Amino acid sequence: MPVALVFLVVALVLPSAALAQSGAQITISQPAEATTMDPGRSTQVLTVNYFINLYDTLTRWDNTLKLQPGLATSWKQVNDITWDFTLRQGVKFHDGTPLTAEDVKATLDRNIVPGKTVVNAGFTTIGSVSVVNSSTIRIVSQKPDPLLLVRVAQMGAQILPARLTTDDGVKELARRPVGTGAYKFVEWVKDERLVMEANKDWWGWEGKKPAIDRVIWKPIPDDFPRLVALEKGDVDIITNVPPDRSQGIAEGRNTRLLTVPSTRIVNFGMNSTQPPLSDKRVRQALQYAVDVNAIIKSIYAGQGKPIAGSVADVDFGHNPAIKPYPYDPAKAKQLLAEAGLATGVDVTLYAGTGTMVNDKALLEVIASMWSKVGIRGKVEMMEMGARARMLNDRAVPPNGMLLGNPQSTLLDADGSLWRIWHPNGFNGKYWIGSQPGQRFHDLMEQARYSLDPAKRRTAYTEATQIIHDEKPWVELFQEVIVYGVSRRVSFKPRADYRLIVAEMTATR
Repeated sequence: MPVALVFLVVALVLPSAALAQSGAQITISQPAEATTMDPGRSTQVLTVNYFINLYDTLTRWDNTLKLQPGLATSWKQVNDITWDFTLRQGVKFHDGTPLTAEDVKATLDRNIVPGKTVVNAGFTTIGSVSVVNSSTIRIVSQKPDPLLLVRVAQMGAQILPARLTTDDGVKELARRPVGTGAYKFVEWVKDERLVMEANKDWWGWEGKKPAIDRVIWKPIPDDFPRLVALEKGDVDIITNVPPDRSQGIAEGRNTRLLTVPSTRIVNFGMNSTQPPLSDKRVRQALQYAVDVNAIIKSIYAGQGKPIAGSVADVDFGHNPAIKPYPYDPAKAKQLLAEAGLATGVDVTLYAGTGTMVNDKALLEVIASMWSKVGIRGKVEMMEMGARARMLNDRAVPPNGMLLGNPQSTLLDADGSLWRIWHPNGFNGKYWIGSQPGQRFHDLMEQARYSLDPAKRRTAYTEATQIIHDEKPWVELFQEVIVYGVSRRVSFKPRADYRLIVAEMTATR
């Protein structure tokens, strides 16, 4: 099937008896459609929520964000750069084929080749992957890697059948996923629903099988219809709850509100390789002209906190000594004048619809704030597929600002800051500081390969200060996750934004 048909109606035809479920069924509504079923081609949190239900990783984060065994039951360090992972036996993919060491090798091999996936930056520490025997995989890192055990739990580490890691295979995978996860793909009808059913052969966490037999993911882009669907009982969980409706959900007869501070930060990425954004003074002016506290209060009902240094406070490497830029329009005007742009500058603000709560309102408010200092902002909302292409193709245009909310993947600055700003990362080509020989690059590489936590923290302290001073992106705030939930469904919200149905229970 041609690639162009990937996002058309997709259905896996199953006998009607297979679709009949005797247990609980839930419906989850997110504001945007999935963009792909290939975990190597997206790190957008709404799409990642599909991946983590369909696929498994060698190690995994539990709902307290502690590392646990996954497809690997154990591991041992052979030397400073070599780890052996013992694979869980008897695991089968959803198509009935057994999981093999070759499948694990093929998945990781794909991730370490530049250009094959969008997650390559998180796997560049890996030098080689080899099959020791049918139950053992050996991973050798380029240098000592203090985060190797969590790298194999991160975005893109979901294990695929080897046949679907080829250039042709991933085209099939993008529309018809095959994993070993707790849920199996049933059908994907674009803009209407994506259906999964419990994998009765799943190996299970601690021997537990999924309590929910069937889950329907229903995209509802607009806030009001999504809220009405929850209130009427048509859906059981909604994401991206508008702050002004939170109280109503919390006090609803059949609904409740679940919140948790997140590992995700909000910012505007930019292409700073060409004038005028190549001038640090212009980038700093953009930051001084944004009243982040007012945004949090007025648009997000106080849910969130300003960030500085671009690392969430849940991550190792967060630098509490760095304080956010104050709102200072006069300073912004001064910097623009010093850069020879007293008459102002034109920028375009891009966002994918459904990227986050109140995303369009956020762009409009920031454009209004910038207009007060002569920064003329044009707002452009995109559907999520177009946003994914702009992100994956590193195609943010000159004078372009792309709304992002990168999530920590390792609970470490390496999985947030360096995942994005590594030369192979999403923003790596947009800032000279990301390149080899630059101080920021060298500090992040030092931290990446040091086994000494004190040395790593020292390197991160200086690197986050550089980010704060150079402003290669506009920092906004650290998010709070808010879910609207039917009272028939129970789960503990996770700081990593993952909706893992196997962690949920529901009454019929």
